Amino acid sequence: MSDRIDLVKGLIMQNRIKTYSKKGDKKQASKILIQIKRIFNDILKETDEKIFENDMNRLISSPIANPYISSNFFPENISEYGRYRNIFEFTNDLRLELRWMIYCLRFYSESISIFVRARELYDNYILQNKYEEALGVVEDVEKSLGISLWSLECKYYLSSKLNLDKTELKKTTPETVLDAIMNFYELKNRNNVTSDEYFYIANKEINIVKKYFVGDKNIVEFYAYKISSLVYELDKDKIIQIISVMRQTSLIDRYIFFIDVCDYIVTLPENNEIRMILKEYVLLLDDIEDDHLNALRFVLDDTDNRKTKYIPKTRLDYARCEFIKGNILEAKKEAVDLLQKFPNNIGAMNLYIESNILLGNETEICGDKNLGMLLKNLTNVYMLNKNRDESMENVRQFANACSQSTWSKGILSNIVYRCQTRDEQRSMCTDIISNIQHLDIETMIACWRKEKNTNFIKQMNQEEDLYIKFRCALLNEKYDIASQICGIDQIRDLIIVYNKNISISKKIKHLRKIQGKDALIAIRSMSNFLGDIDLDKYLEIAMQISSELIIDNVFTSLFIPLEKIVRYIEKSGETVRANICTPILYYVYATYFNKEKFDDLGIICEDFFLFRDIEKPTKMDIYNQEYKREELIYFLKNVCSTKILDISIPMFKNSQERDQERLEICNILTQLDPDNLKEYEKEIREITQKLMINAELKIIEENRIHVNVDGMKDRLEKAYKSDFIRYQFYQDERIKQVTMGWDDNTAERLRVIQNTPERILKELILHIRDAFVSSDEYGLNGYLSLNIRHGTLEDELRSPLSKAFLSARKDVHTGKYILDPHWNNYSNRQDLIIVEKAITEFYIKTEAIISKLKGTYIQIRTEEKVTDGIFDYRLNSLDYLEITLEMQEVATFEEFLDIVINHLWEITEKNLCEIKKIIKNEIAQDYNTSFEELKNAVSKINNKAQLRDLQQKIAEASTDMLNTLDKICYWFQRSTESKHNDFDLQFAFNLGLQTIRNMHPEKRFIAKALKPVESEKISGGYLKNFDGIFYNLFDNIYKKAISSDGINIEIRYELQYKNQKFYIYIENDYNCSANISEDELKVEQAKELIQTGKYLEKVKGEGGTGIPKIVKIIAYDLKREPDIDFGYIKEKNIFFMKIRF
Repeated sequence: MSDRIDLVKGLIMQNRIKTYSKKGDKKQASKILIQIKRIFNDILKETDEKIFENDMNRLISSPIANPYISSNFFPENISEYGRYRNIFEFTNDLRLELRWMIYCLRFYSESISIFVRARELYDNYILQNKYEEALGVVEDVEKSLGISLWSLECKYYLSSKLNLDKTELKKTTPETVLDAIMNFYELKNRNNVTSDEYFYIANKEINIVKKYFVGDKNIVEFYAYKISSLVYELDKDKIIQIISVMRQTSLIDRYIFFIDVCDYIVTLPENNEIRMILKEYVLLLDDIEDDHLNALRFVLDDTDNRKTKYIPKTRLDYARCEFIKGNILEAKKEAVDLLQKFPNNIGAMNLYIESNILLGNETEICGDKNLGMLLKNLTNVYMLNKNRDESMENVRQFANACSQSTWSKGILSNIVYRCQTRDEQRSMCTDIISNIQHLDIETMIACWRKEKNTNFIKQMNQEEDLYIKFRCALLNEKYDIASQICGIDQIRDLIIVYNKNISISKKIKHLRKIQGKDALIAIRSMSNFLGDIDLDKYLEIAMQISSELIIDNVFTSLFIPLEKIVRYIEKSGETVRANICTPILYYVYATYFNKEKFDDLGIICEDFFLFRDIEKPTKMDIYNQEYKREELIYFLKNVCSTKILDISIPMFKNSQERDQERLEICNILTQLDPDNLKEYEKEIREITQKLMINAELKIIEENRIHVNVDGMKDRLEKAYKSDFIRYQFYQDERIKQVTMGWDDNTAERLRVIQNTPERILKELILHIRDAFVSSDEYGLNGYLSLNIRHGTLEDELRSPLSKAFLSARKDVHTGKYILDPHWNNYSNRQDLIIVEKAITEFYIKTEAIISKLKGTYIQIRTEEKVTDGIFDYRLNSLDYLEITLEMQEVATFEEFLDIVINHLWEITEKNLCEIKKIIKNEIAQDYNTSFEELKNAVSKINNKAQLRDLQQKIAEASTDMLNTLDKICYWFQRSTESKHNDFDLQFAFNLGLQTIRNMHPEKRFIAKALKPVESEKISGGYLKNFDGIFYNLFDNIYKKAISSDGINIEIRYELQYKNQKFYIYIENDYNCSANISEDELKVEQAKELIQTGKYLEKVKGEGGTGIPKIVKIIAYDLKREPDIDFGYIKEKNIFFMKIRF
């Protein structure tokens, strides 16, 4: 078949002549092109490997045929990228597609080797913050090998660091998938976009494209791979889909994808079909000089070839030997030297971090460089310290910006490997990716089974190397030998934990706390111990250790097998459920890992209280030796939150009782956990304020229209803040989603679908509208349902009828209506029949009125909920336009949320006016008509005395009903709870007083007014400020006042607010007979601070008298001029404070 190569060359020459000569025949040229395509595709699908190899080599090396293969390999500029259509048909056969790709890569081995060296140099420059040099590398690669998505990602990163104009990168970009990908390259380099937000936006777009373009899976999958490559998970189907688009990309991008495919495939079992296909062809790439590819080929190759064709890297051998001997400082120095030469070396990074932690040395290298930042953040992540989340975000953001680097995926896999529950398959995959940057002993151990490793190391005669000897001993479970070699105490303890022949009790003695020098190795020990422990035998031991770990450091839950423990808990009986560790572990699992288990957490907590015979948390015996102090604190602080109390303690009649319980829990915690006193005092203040405001509201404005905006905002922010950032992104860039289409000639082309910001904004507004309107917990419908429609409305409207004995009830057995016994004294049977019929008909009509008002009018109406409800929240184009216009200068989600909620309140106000109009007109008229019909119906009664009595009752009920309707109209006005009700000075005083009483129940604060309080109403928006004033006043009294009996503290006060002027006077007893010169000096110093304006500095600190804080509130928050006097009156033994503003 070799003559077909000569044939195709001849056809190509003929095609050129027919196409470009003056006497050309384009029709004939098209027929020739069809023949060329057929031959090329025959070669692509050739089943004989030798024939394929011969034909492929001749074809790709032919100057005349090569352009048909490599036309897209080296694009000179962005507009040329992916421009040329493939002459080859896509086979959808992984073997054929991989074979073709590998033979192309093989032919261009030298070009790829140049790129590999350049990429490593670029990565090292980036880690050293040598951005100008890095840009030079990228530009050189583009000159010699053309534009690539790798070079574009690099340029976007460098543009953000060198403040270059990114618009230059987009000017000539064609509207293809390339343009869409570049927009995401820009997004990932924005400082105000976290990695979580980036991947959220990317995932959202991918899902939208998949939803709307079901028939274009290949381009969508390629798009998904390129914009989320750092977290993208390959499988066989995805590889095939992406390859179909990769055929049009540059050689560099094909090679990077090929390496990603190899990384995935080597994690598969050795007998896997795809792995066998890859093994067959990847070994042909021995001319490409790439450490990563070399390691992959080694793993897949045969034993004989491994001995002769591969040379493992020895850069870290000496350092590892010194490390395992216990010469940690020497190992660290070697790691530092290596990082200075090869900053991207993952093994050197890890050895440096491990050595540094074991030495307890916080010295940093390259502190002001990206490498130093990476090492510092990885240290925090590996140690699971308090900065773990922030450091993890820094690593992920940097790795995502450099997603096609030589280190990014390996580093992230390393993190997962170190901090995950023990799962054999997952651990193996992450271990492989972590150790395949280049070939060394760790590559072999990660990629092979124990027997294969041991045999190969023996054959290579490498056992004399001390580190390799140590690794072999561990592999062969010769723990005594490994322990003898090792000179590090922490690792010797780890070896004991690894040893399956050692008892659980002995292993526990060798488990170290995750802190300081021990942290890194202790994490491995704990992870291994908990991963291997037999829960059938040792469940409570595992629970105890897991609880202790989590209480000490919640990040340890990352490697604790919580899901497995929870399954055992759910199958366990009273003994386990009465263990305080049970609700603690279940809480962590339901809160951080599986929110669907939250309702089950209520059952778990309820069982704990039941089996412990505890009525509620405050009834727990906090001195019970069975509870460890730390467990009790964690349980009360975290598990006994109001949300969980709601679902676990059935005895609370209302939210006030529940909140009071939480307040008392906080008081207990102030005793148990004084280190966190400020945190509990803050919660006590918040609960006290909530309880008092609710009590005030219950008296002043029971039943008003209410939406808990503050409660709703937190949830909305968590749910939709990323979507708002996504909207802003699209607003800036008019980002395009890309999909595949077919034109009339069935030729492949790329078309772009505009993803308008308007659509995203509309979705956001609707989400907020739905929460505002429909949320049962926070929204308007929940309030209408609970407080108006279900009970309250009926009771109010039936009340005038009941008082006048004009109501009835239906007998469920007979279906007849039974009147009030009041009418049973009618002696005339005929009159009684008339009354019964009239009142029954009247009652049925009034019930219909209630039903109409409740079931038809007092209903929510949206696009999805089609009703005749007056509460109409359907949004039209004008609504969206008004919101959009108000958003012109909006920068944050919080500002956007306020604009939408304000707009919804405006709609609500209109709806409230409408419902009041209906009640006053239509509903009132319905009742008037019913009363008139009742009057006419009963006028036929013969007994005139009884008729007058009945007419009187009807008249009273009719008048009462009008008053009731007026009262119901009053309900339909906006509640001020979310922005606080107007208040007077006495309320603010009482709020502060109650707060200090709740915080210090051991004291008895007695307040006595020296004069009657005079106070006009103060706008509710200032309640927080006045709460701050009185809280600081009472806190000062608590700290300074004397008490005759050690319990009672008397506070005497005057309060006045008239004509916009405030006067507050407070005094308390103080022992002035003693030497108070030091106290007087403090008073003078405080006055000087106020006069000089230096009190603001004092406000920033902790402690002090609180007076500077009061001055700051008045001057800056209330924007008033404070006039404050305070001090001691010695002859009266008092301390006083006068405040005017």
